[in-house]
Amino acid sequence: MKSRKRLEVTGVKVTKKIKVIIGIVIALLVVGGATVFGVTQYQKKKAAEEYAQRVEEYSDNLKLATVTMLTGASDAESSANLIKQVWYNAIYEKRDDKTDKYTRPKGYFVSDFNDALGNLYADSSFSSKISSIEDNQDTVNALMKKLKNPPDEYKDAYDAVSDLYDAYISLTNCATDPSGSLQTYSSTFNDADTSTLNAYKAMKLYLDD
Repeated sequence: MKSRKRLEVTGVKVTKKIKVIIGIVIALLVVGGATVFGVTQYQKKKAAEEYAQRVEEYSDNLKLATVTMLTGASDAESSANLIKQVWYNAIYEKRDDKTDKYTRPKGYFVSDFNDALGNLYADSSFSSKISSIEDNQDTVNALMKKLKNPPDEYKDAYDAVSDLYDAYISLTNCATDPSGSLQTYSSTFNDADTSTLNAYKAMKLYLDD
């Protein structure tokens, strides 16, 4: 009889131990699940914040690239217009207060329009402006590299700013590296000038007010 009672008591103790163990396991599972959920939520929040920061930085660089290109394009436009004037006046021997010091520096017209253009590029003021345009190109190139691999919502904007960049490069090159004949140069400059303006108008759709 005593042996039977001991078995029953032992059985009760075993059952209680199992229940305690099960309870501990369930508690650990609940805590573990909550921890995993918390970590997952934290990672999602962190990823969302990082993406939002990336989008904000991309938007800022997009605006900066556009404004920088406009500045360079404006300087290139005025420089190219002067180049065209000097070129034309040297060939056709037209007097003009803006171009005389390049086309007729000694009181008479140069024999070759290249000499007039050489005088223009040797001018310290004009040379400084060309250097500024070249620096502007370097800045724009660096910004365009940052704009590669745009966020999904900026893919169309990247296409637009790429079109602006192509037109901008053509226009600024007219100032930094003129080539061809007066006729082809004038045509290239006019086309680049118009393309830059049209590309900017298209780009404005993607810029926040």
